[in-house]
Amino acid sequence: MAPGAVDIPAFATNQLSLLSSELAAETSQNALLLSTHAPRTLARAGLAITNLNLSAQRTGLGGKTVLELEQDSAVGGEELGDHGIRVGDIVRVGQQPKGGEKKHEKKSIEAKGLEGVVVRIGRKTVQVALDKEEDEGEGLGGRLWV
Repeated sequence: MAPGAVDIPAFATNQLSLLSSELAAETSQNALLLSTHAPRTLARAGLAITNLNLSAQRTGLGGKTVLELEQDSAVGGEELGDHGIRVGDIVRVGQQPKGGEKKHEKKSIEAKGLEGVVVRIGRKTVQVALDKEEDEGEGLGGRLWV
């Protein structure tokens, strides 16, 4: 090899191991945040978008279900507000727990959420492609949060 040349297979292997460790760290951090904080607190920190309604559902690329979510008009304002969610983020779409529900009811609601990837985000809507083809947004009703 010439001086300064990079061994491509070793570089690729190193990058893949770094990416997998970053994913594991981010997943554990998000799981901790979701288990210890309410959706409202996460929304104030820019980690969630609350008070959403399912406005459209379609089949996207590869047969994946794409959910289009928009701000609930009863809450006020058509725009989503400030948040840190970007295209490519892995998110969970679930029903927003009501304030008067008991802890075990909130846990069962959180377990019913659907995971997906943000494919498009605008001022008024966010579109999420669901991970599994068998996932459908049929079980989602009422106010949602990402």
